[in-house]
Amino acid sequence: MRKCVASALVGILSLSCLEAQTQKVWGGAGWVGAGYTVLTGHDGLREALEAKGLSVSRSLSGFLIGGGGGAYLGRVFVGGYGEVVSGEELNGGYGFFRMGYFWRLGNRFILLPTVGIGGGGYAFTVSSRPEQVDFSQAIEPGSGIPPRSLSAGGAKGSISLALQYFNKGFMIGFEAGYGRSLSGFRDWETAGISLQNGPNITPQQLYLRLLIGGGGLALEGEN
Repeated sequence: MRKCVASALVGILSLSCLEAQTQKVWGGAGWVGAGYTVLTGHDGLREALEAKGLSVSRSLSGFLIGGGGGAYLGRVFVGGYGEVVSGEELNGGYGFFRMGYFWRLGNRFILLPTVGIGGGGYAFTVSSRPEQVDFSQAIEPGSGIPPRSLSAGGAKGSISLALQYFNKGFMIGFEAGYGRSLSGFRDWETAGISLQNGPNITPQQLYLRLLIGGGGLALEGEN
């Protein structure tokens, strides 16, 4: 599924072969977003836990809530987005700087593919407090430090595709995308305790969002 979504988004990002529109669009918008995500790529953590008789799901999911916006500059979009994820086994937060090249569909629709770069982290839920311990000690049943929320973070990248509808200052849209870590996450902590020699993971996300907000667009040359 991940490969299918990524292939579709990459294909859409290559829409430069479409006939160029004669009028550029200028404006801006801001929105709140809510959605759902599925995360994979944490096999290293799962295997470390299973070696101690513990477990975390192979595929994790959670609800998303956040906000963002940006400027529509002729054909280029520049903006940002931040959100938190909340689930039974997965929590976290992250933010991105995003750029894209958009197309106007009719008078009120915008097709907006973007690429983003930013960072954030995840907490995986799987209760003595030394300043620093070995990762294996932190997940050892019966040790003074039983498992709790194990977190790690780092740089992330994303690609997405949004369809946005504008009407009289109101905007509603849908967005789908794929994000992944740009390098391995391996600096772990729990309850503020740094964990040494933890597993290396490369989290990957698929997500869907509903966007609701406001803004305005004007064609070049309009008063």
